[in-house]
Amino acid sequence: MALWGKTDTVGDVPSYLNTTDAGNCYFIDETEAGVASNKAKGLDTGGWTLYTTYTDGQGATRHKAECLVAMGVSAVDAGDLGITGDTADEDLVVAD
Repeated sequence: MALWGKTDTVGDVPSYLNTTDAGNCYFIDETEAGVASNKAKGLDTGGWTLYTTYTDGQGATRHKAECLVAMGVSAVDAGDLGITGDTADEDLVVAD
């Protein structure tokens, strides 16, 4: 059994993540990786990415993005349901 899949669904999230990290994991397809607002957040590599935001000591919002599994998958092949199964939820973080 594979440790992750190539579609944007909860069933394909990397299986080695704990529950908290799995909730912060996003699949970035080739189109999403090219969107300027995603690039500004560090979401510029296709594949599974762990993403969180936080406020630093000076009150600035910081973005932390860690590519876990890099892959080039088109938007058509990846789908766009996200881990919640609702495209609108996923689009709040990763713009199409």
